[in-house]
Amino acid sequence: MKQMNKMKSMLLILLTAVLMILSACSGNNAGNAIATQSPAATATATAAEETPAPTQEPEPPAADLGGREIRISHWWDASPDGDSEADELARERIKKVEEKYNVKIKYLNTEYWSTTEKLSSSVMSNDPFAEIVRLPDGFIWGLMQGGFLTPLEDHLKDTRIAPDVVESMRFGGDHVFGLESWYNPNDTGMFYNKRIFKEAGLKDPQQLMVEDNWNWTSMLDAAKKLTVDNNGDGKADQYGLAGAHYVFSELLIASNGGIIYDEANKKVAFDSPASMEALNFLYSLYNEHKVVKKNEGNDWEDPAKYFAEGTIAMYPGGLWEIEGRLQDKMKDEWGYVYLPKGPQADTYFDPLGQTAAYVIPKGVKDPDVIVKIWEELQDFDNWQENRRLWQENVLPDESSIANAMNDAGKVQRVFGGRFGGLGIKDQLDSVTGKFVKGEITPSTGVAQVIGPAQAAAEKVLRGEQDKKE
Repeated sequence: MKQMNKMKSMLLILLTAVLMILSACSGNNAGNAIATQSPAATATATAAEETPAPTQEPEPPAADLGGREIRISHWWDASPDGDSEADELARERIKKVEEKYNVKIKYLNTEYWSTTEKLSSSVMSNDPFAEIVRLPDGFIWGLMQGGFLTPLEDHLKDTRIAPDVVESMRFGGDHVFGLESWYNPNDTGMFYNKRIFKEAGLKDPQQLMVEDNWNWTSMLDAAKKLTVDNNGDGKADQYGLAGAHYVFSELLIASNGGIIYDEANKKVAFDSPASMEALNFLYSLYNEHKVVKKNEGNDWEDPAKYFAEGTIAMYPGGLWEIEGRLQDKMKDEWGYVYLPKGPQADTYFDPLGQTAAYVIPKGVKDPDVIVKIWEELQDFDNWQENRRLWQENVLPDESSIANAMNDAGKVQRVFGGRFGGLGIKDQLDSVTGKFVKGEITPSTGVAQVIGPAQAAAEKVLRGEQDKKE
């Protein structure tokens, strides 16, 4: 008992000494603050001060490329020289990259059709014309097969690119050959005229979608009821749908879970059951149900014009069409929804039939650093916010914006079915153009072109490129 009291006394003396030392070494304010703490708190604080803080691993120094020029090629002038906020932020990123890696960023404007030839010939001469090249849709296939591109998977260990985007840049092969920041969540869907649906007393596509009843059947039902003769001359002057047959075919195939081309197996796939079901449905829309307004000579321009004029109820198309084709031209209120589900689909699908990509030509020095430079030039943090801001300027209401942004997560991208640049769609379009006029059936038409479509794809994959798509 006496020994315990003696230990308490020694501890009290020790704590008092510590307090006196701390008070003498501190200013009045610090001294007062410490004096108001309990001995236990003071002891804890003192111990914390004596324990060294864990040291963070310093970031390794960036590679110094000695003032090297990093050329980035597009088929347009991509220099951020404008006065927009996006361009200003891009210039800031360029400045940081130039200082960090001791480089000079230069943008090249390479003519569209010349890009692939310029890349391949410069690689063959061991002098790549650019460090980073934006390749047009489809040109990547032949170049990757020919060994003209640098495999990138080993340089993407700590990438900020989403895993599904990285995987899509394999283009059905073993190696990652492309760089892409992101894919927009929903680029194509259905525009609809609110006035037409309201006057007919029908649920519009947005209501049907909320009820989980937006599919081919409900779309067809609406299209039939909205194809009417309003002026009594015996001919329909309002239609349920309008569009280009080559757009309809792609979107309907995707919405039924089908694909036009199988990247992994390098096989044309528009003769699959899901795809044929879509093509037969397209045939019926034109020839059996007659709910699609015929174009007057321009398959591309006419449908958007009809929709803007208020003579059709629904128009399938892409968000990028709004500016220039719909905005400031619409006479009625309108909205934007997903593509309707096909019978074989358990979710909504958005096709990714073609995509461009940034590549690094074979022979470019320091590809690992070039990948880092490319990534640090991208606006990974703000692309979703910028996309929403843009949509708020071009779309008419909150529901349409939410649909376009895929806020509910109900739209699934169709990866692994890209056909752009392979010559496949040219073959398919040649017969859809006939069967929408009733001149040929889908089964007969597809049988005629499936072989030539496969041959066209194989030609491109061998590195031979026709100047078509």
